[in-house]
Amino acid sequence: MNTKLVVMTLCVMVITVFTTGCLTTTQKSAAVGTGSGAAAGAIIGALTGNAGMGAAIGAGTGAIGGALVGDHLDKRREDAEYAQLERQLQLERQSSSGQGRNYVEGHFEYVKKREWVDTSKKERVWVAEQYDGSRRVEGHYEERYVPSGQWQEYEEKTWIPAHYE
Repeated sequence: MNTKLVVMTLCVMVITVFTTGCLTTTQKSAAVGTGSGAAAGAIIGALTGNAGMGAAIGAGTGAIGGALVGDHLDKRREDAEYAQLERQLQLERQSSSGQGRNYVEGHFEYVKKREWVDTSKKERVWVAEQYDGSRRVEGHYEERYVPSGQWQEYEEKTWIPAHYE
């Protein structure tokens, strides 16, 4: 009976380790903790007379402990990556080629522009007969300038040469 329990425990641990390929560090640690805790709990439970209860308690304790350890490892790794990126950025700013500034390659940019489109025109308008003081002005056609237009927005592709920012 004890050999079956040991073999089963080893199988659970091996399956746990091999099925954690696509998981985060927290999930992997929780899975490994569950398997290890179940194995240890089953062994201790078998010695005390109740292997199932020991395995269940060990699995729960192992899962919680493994998740806490994995979360801590994830945070340490993220902090280390962030520190590395900060160091690289600092070195780029201090490099002699850029004199502490960022180099931007030449590129095209689209610039929004506005221009006034004049749609003014001359209109031929009939002017009715009228009196200007004592003088009579007959009805006639007159050409008048009618101002109008609108703003037209457009994008223009412009070349921005290489520069430092």
